[in-house]
Amino acid sequence: MTALRELHTPRLRGAAIAEPDRAFYRAIWQDPAVVRTLGGPRTLAQIDAKIDRLLAAWRRGPGVYTLRPRDGGDPCGYAGLAPTDAGGRDSTEILYGLLPAAWGRGLATEAARALVDLALGTLALPEVCGFTWTENRGSRRVLEKAGLTYRFSFERADLPHHYLLRSAAATAPG
Repeated sequence: MTALRELHTPRLRGAAIAEPDRAFYRAIWQDPAVVRTLGGPRTLAQIDAKIDRLLAAWRRGPGVYTLRPRDGGDPCGYAGLAPTDAGGRDSTEILYGLLPAAWGRGLATEAARALVDLALGTLALPEVCGFTWTENRGSRRVLEKAGLTYRFSFERADLPHHYLLRSAAATAPG
């Protein structure tokens, strides 16, 4: 499991979320531009509860990685895998979020592709999904560039969402 605590892409390096990352997650999830894409602001108590859940998630397998530029520096985002029952379907979700300064450079797509490879390759999961608020067209493009395809729409937190999926069967050599 130690090897799985890191995620690398050509321009990013990710490490399993750790307690010292708490200030970063508080900042990103209070950034007005970021929370606009996630359905609105959260209280600090809600954010801390989410961080606690993400820290604990690593007990059962790969979870969320704090992303930094590969050549060093402060965190610029996060990406990871989490179990979900979104849209009434049990699966493993690809999560990601970047600070606005990192938007528009293909970093989210790079991270999402690495997560697809981890989930369907290394972890041999049967599928991986992603869902996004219908207004967040950029996030849907990230999921599509990572090889996920639209399956259906559904409501989550009183907002319309698109559900995208990629199965291992669709990826297998044939």
